[in-house]
Amino acid sequence: MKKLILIFFLYLNSLSAIEVTCSFEEVYKNGEIQEGILMLKDKLLRYQYTKENLFTIISKQNQFYLVRNDSKIVQNLSKNTESLRNFMNLASDYPNINEIYQDNDLVINVEKSESNFIKRLSIKSDEVNLSVYIYNCDFSLIDKKYFRHFDFVEYNR
Repeated sequence: MKKLILIFFLYLNSLSAIEVTCSFEEVYKNGEIQEGILMLKDKLLRYQYTKENLFTIISKQNQFYLVRNDSKIVQNLSKNTESLRNFMNLASDYPNINEIYQDNDLVINVEKSESNFIKRLSIKSDEVNLSVYIYNCDFSLIDKKYFRHFDFVEYNR
């Protein structure tokens, strides 16, 4: 009986786990656009800008790391991570993603795609005002090697 209960809880946990790789486009109020790839696997996040002079953000175990795309130098990221934390939380709600998420002065409005995943995020706070378009999502399994900040592995789609 104990094995049956354990198998049931493991099954329920696997239903709530999400693995997805998507392209994204950030559009800022001043018209600036940044593109990249995002990956989610359970409680792991990779948010990678495509421009060589920008960076990749890796999140694991409630820590954020910034890896420079041009030099692979790693820094601990501890400030201005609220949007990323909230994104991870709302993505973990899939397929029951709400239309609005609020955390203090940060407000995230969500538009969903036909697959009920995120199509567009409108992120507004005192520090930031932008839209993030999410497209070309692939819900295939992702190798954990892409979530390492040391021994960093390039990802090209």
